[in-house]
Amino acid sequence: MILGAGFGDLTQIVTANLAASYHDPLPVAAGSVLCLRAVAGLAIVGGRALLRCIPLTVITRIAAAIMTALALLSLIKVIRGK
Repeated sequence: MILGAGFGDLTQIVTANLAASYHDPLPVAAGSVLCLRAVAGLAIVGGRALLRCIPLTVITRIAAAIMTALALLSLIKVIRGK
């Protein structure tokens, strides 16, 4: 599922453009993999630190509220045609 959802992601498009621009795909691929791992590591460390301060139920409710607000904004934009 994650592999399918990631196709056409902005980071993949940028990585492909960098590989095409510099005509050397191996360093670009290595850099993109290292960046992905760094971001994942920061997310894990940050998530664990956040869980020490805030209960998971509160984090889940905040995330749900943010996603609901983004969905409503998207719906409003679709209805208005902008």
